[in-house]
Amino acid sequence: MFNKKVRKSSVKVCLCISDEGTSIAVSRLNANQLTVQLCEFFSAYDISQNPNVIQDYIHQEKLAGESASIILSREEYQVLLTEMPEVGADEICEALWWKVKDLVAFEIENAQIDYIELPEDSAKHQVRKIYAVIADKSKVAAKVSLVEELGLNPVLVEVPETALLHIVSSLCSDLVGTSILYLDPEQSLLMLLSEGNMYLSRTLQYNYFDRMDAIALDIQRSMDYYESQMGKPPCTKVVVMPLQSDDSEIMQVLRENIGAEIESIDLNDIVTSATKLSIDAQQHCLLALSGALYSDKKAK
Repeated sequence: MFNKKVRKSSVKVCLCISDEGTSIAVSRLNANQLTVQLCEFFSAYDISQNPNVIQDYIHQEKLAGESASIILSREEYQVLLTEMPEVGADEICEALWWKVKDLVAFEIENAQIDYIELPEDSAKHQVRKIYAVIADKSKVAAKVSLVEELGLNPVLVEVPETALLHIVSSLCSDLVGTSILYLDPEQSLLMLLSEGNMYLSRTLQYNYFDRMDAIALDIQRSMDYYESQMGKPPCTKVVVMPLQSDDSEIMQVLRENIGAEIESIDLNDIVTSATKLSIDAQQHCLLALSGALYSDKKAK
């Protein structure tokens, strides 16, 4: 993306930087197997007390110069569903610019546009749709500069929707649908997948702690749309992430209101890691872990 020379290395570093803090995950490729080597979260308070804490960590773990990916935070991008432009692949981004320019929350002249294609069978007698991904170019540039100042080499920028696919696509290999619910106090994310492909993505822009019934209703409506408008087999499972205890309030509310299996995944069951991933690490570093497990074979 940045046209930089990337040194050959088996190490992948991913950072997720937000107002709450910075999470870092590191993986290493060995015999075609990505293994999580490191995972750390630095709260905003930690950083305020020691502004060099992340740079010190990178130096301590000998990560300087390694290629890094960046996961954008909620205020830096938008994802908008629109009709697939009838143009060649090299003209899609320009065509999307004209479709979404009046819907973007920031200055469109400062926008960087990309897209997420949906599977061909997602339309069902409708015009095929596509997700336009619009990022605030100035904010992306600032984040890239910050990662460079930390001593890393930024080579990829992702949004949570694509980053999560690196972990969850393997959980959704069946034809029947699976709903993935990524919980965040400010903006949760709901994705519906089948055979490893994403068919539907929605952001839930409210605090789920205060509106758990609304979460259940939004999931059910999305599952109904997925079945009726896309013609896909019904979703039979909802996977809640990050890891939730089985008796937590959100799990109970979902079980009482949704006619599907509700489960939460311990990443230790699906991710190869040099050391066991603690609950705290899973809660704070899920997106960074997902980004560190980037593989062309995993994300579709």
